[in-house]
Amino acid sequence: MMATIRFLLLLASALLLASLVHTAAADSDDDDVIPRLSFPYNAKERSVKRFSADGIFNYTSLLLSKQDETLYVGAREALFALSLSDISRGELQKNLTWSTPERKREECSFKGKDLQTDCFNYVKILLRLNTTHLFVCGTYAFNPICAYINTSDFSLVRNSEGNVVTEEGRSRCPFNPEHKSTAIMVDGELYTGTVSNFLGNEPTIYKSLGSSPALKTENSLNWLQEPAFVGSAYLQESLPKGSTHGDDDKIYFFFSEVGKEFDFFDNTMVSRIARVCKGDLGGERVLQKKWTTFLKAQLLCSLPDDGFPFNIIQDVFVLTPSKGDWKKTVFYGVFTSQWYKGAYGSSAVCAFSMEQVERAFSGRYREVNRKTQQWYTYNHPVPEPRPGACITNATRAMGIPSSLHMPDKVLNFVKDHFLMDSVIRSRPLLLKRSVRYTQIAVHRVQGLSQAYDVLFVGTDDGKLHKAVNIDGKMHIVEEITLFSEPQPVQHIELDAEKGRLYVSSYSSLVEVPVANCNNYGSCGECVLSRDPYCAWTGQWCQDVRKASPGSNWQQDVERQTRWPSAMSHP
Repeated sequence: MMATIRFLLLLASALLLASLVHTAAADSDDDDVIPRLSFPYNAKERSVKRFSADGIFNYTSLLLSKQDETLYVGAREALFALSLSDISRGELQKNLTWSTPERKREECSFKGKDLQTDCFNYVKILLRLNTTHLFVCGTYAFNPICAYINTSDFSLVRNSEGNVVTEEGRSRCPFNPEHKSTAIMVDGELYTGTVSNFLGNEPTIYKSLGSSPALKTENSLNWLQEPAFVGSAYLQESLPKGSTHGDDDKIYFFFSEVGKEFDFFDNTMVSRIARVCKGDLGGERVLQKKWTTFLKAQLLCSLPDDGFPFNIIQDVFVLTPSKGDWKKTVFYGVFTSQWYKGAYGSSAVCAFSMEQVERAFSGRYREVNRKTQQWYTYNHPVPEPRPGACITNATRAMGIPSSLHMPDKVLNFVKDHFLMDSVIRSRPLLLKRSVRYTQIAVHRVQGLSQAYDVLFVGTDDGKLHKAVNIDGKMHIVEEITLFSEPQPVQHIELDAEKGRLYVSSYSSLVEVPVANCNNYGSCGECVLSRDPYCAWTGQWCQDVRKASPGSNWQQDVERQTRWPSAMSHP
């Protein structure tokens, strides 16, 4: 009887949820932004360059190296070094094979994995280690390993016997090529967010490779709940040199996970931002070889009147001003919803300021009742120094020069109070119905009158949207179909200096210029495009970055002028 009642309650809840989702989608159609221009695959009006290699798939790892003018690409069983002068020219390419031995593939198959899909070496980490070497990790048929690449001849480093020098990939690289993970190199230290076991049920944020002791999150305390990592970032918050607070640099991680603070019958996903301090050395007695500075907070991307938020973060782009003022950093995220599916699938782009993030991590903590597993706001005094904070001048003045000297009461507190109470909220800048966004890059370009943040967003069917926020409203300048067959955009790498995007997928890699001004043949087309990159010179449409001071070029991104519906050359 009780089972029947529970089933009916679940059924009623599901029907109500479906009704509300349908209503929310219908009511918000006015917010949906339609691209002004749409370019089909291989359209001559939108020049692109392409790269692919026979028999090679999953071009998922990209590393833009300006010091040697090369785009490094990691794929399944192979890596490439492509010249930035032209990624499509074969004579300028280098490649190497990093395949899985047959015995490893057989072991993988014996463990129940698919020999045709799972049991290969998928390159998941491709980072610069120093001026001469790259650090690379692959799934290696569900037995992850890492290696080094010499950039001078683009070869895997080998020992005196001619064997590839490898390192343990566990806790650095996922076993399953489908698992989302992230990695970042900071001063020779590797920071990763991934899973550390074959089954994929032991998530970790892990520091390794350098001279300081390896650190990881505490699994037994459930600091992470089935996370899907989508990105990481290093912010030099100790700058400018001689900071008055003597604060430490920080590494941020972005992921979605099960929100245990929500007591619903179904698992509710939430998006998170977590941080650790670069100088964290772990605890002396409590939290030995564990993070003492791990804290996380919720990112909420939602329309004000919509009860169902975009709760699953898909990708993040961290936009830091070129002058290094980290306090003006903006976090752009692509979000989808676990409730909007099928015909009601939708995506949103939200932006979060550094000020919002700092406020959340400086606020109150949450704690869980171990018996009921319910979470509450912690309203009592907290120990000093502040739990989870980095070592600062004030901490040093207290006789605590490192986390190894942190009092046990502080570390015991942070063990159980790793979740912040404040929610970091944002309303969508860009909303698209019936579209699933997968990746994002953001370029800050100086227009004729002001600077604009231009969004480049990839979709799950291989399109690229170029959009700009104008006074709180988005305008999609153009939509480009990148690949011959629909497939998800898996990575976007931005070369801000040269004004190029490198977009990868399962089958190939595409280079797209950020600006397309030559396509606008008249003053009307140029100005009405509202493209921050483009302005009318009096003769043709030109990239504004080529304008000299005092140029009398015309641009109207904000539509401040009432232009006639049809315009000819002035």
